Amino acid sequence: MQSPLPDGMAKRGKTYWADFRHHGRRIRKSLSRNLKTATTLLTELRARLERGDYGIVDNDCRLDLLEQQFLQHCRQTIKPGSLRKYTRSLANILPAMPQRVRHLTTAAVMSYRDKRIHVDQVKANSVNQEVDTLGRLLRWAVDQRLIGCNPLDKIKPLPVEEFGSRALEPNEVEDLLAFSPPHWRDIWYAYLVTGMRNQELATLTFDDIDWEAREIIVRAGHAKSGRERRIPIDDGLWEILRHQEATRHERRAGTNANPKYSAQVAAKLTHDHVFVSTANTWMRMNCIHAAMMRCCGKAGIETKTFDAAGNLVTRVDVHSLRKTFATELIESGADPKSVQELLGHQTLEITMRLYAKVRRGTKRQAVGRLSYGRGVQAPAHLIEFPSGANDPTTHTGVHKMSTTGSEPDGRQAQAVAE
Repeated sequence: MQSPLPDGMAKRGKTYWADFRHHGRRIRKSLSRNLKTATTLLTELRARLERGDYGIVDNDCRLDLLEQQFLQHCRQTIKPGSLRKYTRSLANILPAMPQRVRHLTTAAVMSYRDKRIHVDQVKANSVNQEVDTLGRLLRWAVDQRLIGCNPLDKIKPLPVEEFGSRALEPNEVEDLLAFSPPHWRDIWYAYLVTGMRNQELATLTFDDIDWEAREIIVRAGHAKSGRERRIPIDDGLWEILRHQEATRHERRAGTNANPKYSAQVAAKLTHDHVFVSTANTWMRMNCIHAAMMRCCGKAGIETKTFDAAGNLVTRVDVHSLRKTFATELIESGADPKSVQELLGHQTLEITMRLYAKVRRGTKRQAVGRLSYGRGVQAPAHLIEFPSGANDPTTHTGVHKMSTTGSEPDGRQAQAVAE
């Protein structure tokens, strides 16, 4: 005679099911075809329900369900670009992970990273981004009390080769502005005299200009720090902005032999953005970068610097214009708090790290300017700034040029010198 099933268990076909009520709520869940296994799972299920009554949360949750809830949360709280990045990262990493959080281990992530780097030939930065996104999902789930703990909270990111954008030299600034077409020259000049981030300038509208105070308003929604800030408008930039405002309604959408393309461009025509593409549409990040690379090529500016081993050390891109602005502020003696506010750094610590990098090359010159000293000789392997480059009283690297076209029209702009 077949023994009776445990209380709360039923059999449908060849599969054992949990079927019972908990505080008036009916619980039904497929368990297993094996009676012994099904009995164990039923016991665990009842224990989980009891722990939930006491506010105890475990990690027996499916990752794909957490992903859906996390991305739904992100769609309402973060920018579209960040949402796309999170979605792409999770699409890469989750298929390689266990289905449930309780089976997720550091070893699984280590194995995934090893495969991505050595088999898929993906850069460490990209792999770190994917693992970090999974970590964000798990931390969010802990905060929402969907899981009990984050099993990856102790994992460290892969070491990466640190290189970044460099500031332009004074002659490079001069050449960039001289060899750029008028349309892009105005845009590069705006970056150079405001220090705005790529996205901040690209999304700048005429409503973001305080014409009475002669200030640019970087709205909190577009600022990386999430805080609004104001930037005084340079005289050369003021003339550019007045010209842009006066001609904004004369803009016409670019045309193409392909009617479909022309219709797409016409739909993106904007009279609200201060700076636009050559087709008078809002500017995309990849278009700005491509234009910067073309202009650097015409100006003969090296966009990549390599060490003796052939490793990339620094590069020139649109962010270099912001670094040039910051470097010039520091070299000209601006106080750290003003630099922080102009750049929109969230903390003064970030600004002081920038000071440390720039000032490191000026200490030798500071000692060398002692009136009673004999000067300081730099080792042969060090490259020093020209004497006087860091002294505002001897700063002569100013170059004036037209900012809106090849013909002078009375609107002159000063190119930033380092």
